[in-house]
Amino acid sequence: MSSCQITTAQQEMARGLTFRFDKPELEVERVAVYPYPDLTRLWVRVQLTSFATPVMVELSCLDPDGVEAAGMLLVDWRDPYISLTMHLKKPPQPDADYTLRVQVERDGEALAVGEHPFPLTFVDPNQG
Repeated sequence: MSSCQITTAQQEMARGLTFRFDKPELEVERVAVYPYPDLTRLWVRVQLTSFATPVMVELSCLDPDGVEAAGMLLVDWRDPYISLTMHLKKPPQPDADYTLRVQVERDGEALAVGEHPFPLTFVDPNQG
């Protein structure tokens, strides 16, 4: 038997299991935003459900007035995990409530949208 063949026992174990790539709709599963100590940069982490065809991901950080303070466009994105640093385009408002908006599209069609409010306060990601 080659290493690529699945045994009958393995087939029995797999029956009834739902794998993550079987989800019918792409979703924004998790979002975390960690402001750096200087509050002018944000460490952004996003987890999407698995997908097979590349997507476009638009990240927008909105200030307390709803004005875009930072933005990023990921074109032809192929990974369900996103970890990057965004730079604020205008002076930060410490302790104010900001929102990170995540929009996922493919061929001009919106597939998923998520919003994550967060305070612009430094919190050590290793501590909390």
